[in-house]
Amino acid sequence: MLETFSYPMLFIISFLSSTLIPLASEAFVLTFIQFGFNSYLVLFVASLGNTLGTLSTYGLAYFGKEKILQKYFPNSLKKLTNFNTNFTKFGSLFAFLTFLPFIGDIFALALGFAKYPFIKCAFFVALGKTGRYVLILFLAKLF
Repeated sequence: MLETFSYPMLFIISFLSSTLIPLASEAFVLTFIQFGFNSYLVLFVASLGNTLGTLSTYGLAYFGKEKILQKYFPNSLKKLTNFNTNFTKFGSLFAFLTFLPFIGDIFALALGFAKYPFIKCAFFVALGKTGRYVLILFLAKLF
């Protein structure tokens, strides 16, 4: 019974923690491991939730760029040309680094603003998020 509701809750927490809401999904992942949940399932659920949460932030910026910037930052719209060039050139690195606390959310927004290709973004975001959880699970098993 506990497992039935636990994995969906882990998904929701992982999803929300990768949006602009500050939650520590890593603590929940470690707690799940300590309570004996299946490591592979925890890895899959947390990675999927975290990846989709980041992609939702990316999507908001991707589809709302002009509306947001024209409404709140009209002077900044012109300055984004150099910004977009950097995020187009190094987008895969920035997408991979979205696993970093705080700055990862900014990277996801910036990738959306720069209209970085979705498939590339999704792949590298998933790679970074999954890699972080693999490291956390490895360290949890080690200690």
